[in-house]
Amino acid sequence: MKPALALLAITLSIVTAASARAQTLPDPPPPPPLPLWDVQVGASFVGTSGNSHSATTGLDFTSHRRGAVWHLESAATAVRTSSDDATTAERYAGMFQAQRTLLPIVGLSAGVHLERDRFSGLDARSILDGGLSWAFVHHPEWTLDGVSSVAWLHESRAAGGEVSDPIGVLQLLSRIRIGAAGDTTQRFTYYPNFKTASAYRSEAEFTTQAAMNAHLALKIGYLLRYSHNPVPGFRTTDNTTTVSVVLRWKASTGAP
Repeated sequence: MKPALALLAITLSIVTAASARAQTLPDPPPPPPLPLWDVQVGASFVGTSGNSHSATTGLDFTSHRRGAVWHLESAATAVRTSSDDATTAERYAGMFQAQRTLLPIVGLSAGVHLERDRFSGLDARSILDGGLSWAFVHHPEWTLDGVSSVAWLHESRAAGGEVSDPIGVLQLLSRIRIGAAGDTTQRFTYYPNFKTASAYRSEAEFTTQAAMNAHLALKIGYLLRYSHNPVPGFRTTDNTTTVSVVLRWKASTGAP
């Protein structure tokens, strides 16, 4: 037998055997649905002493309530870094979002976002938005949701002065289940400015979380923020990487 024919015969034999074995194995059970509600609190800390004295602390909080009609979500984060007793980075952010289902794929959405980041030149930033929510994909193993809203932006800047502009909020949020013990999320948000076209902003966030037991999990996150027209004297891009231990609670029943 020629070598090529022999190799083809061996390959077909392996494929046939693997196919037969796959047919005899039971299908893996589908992942459970998302819980009716969940709450989690994460914390991280990195410190050095001796030749240098620095510390970085991070806290984050998220909660969801997934009803048949209403979906409520809230979140808050705090990050602070100091070196030799001098603060070198500090950011606080929080949000609350309420969505009401109108049709299987569309609903109403309203929310408020608050932020303080003096190291980006902001004493305070608030965004009040209202518009439509979109349920593009809703499977136990993968969800893809969107938001398209009009909003009002107000900024108080650290160097003085205020900005109040009408803006938009366009967001895609994907969540992929990794077995029964983990998940990964990908979020992209774009903020066009209807008053000053060059003052648009965007955010991209990626997180991966793996459960260690029923109430503890390890979470890794990366947040990239871009402002095309930042506060004068500050850079256009900020990024934050976090590794935290998460304490979580969730309902024993699945969302409707």
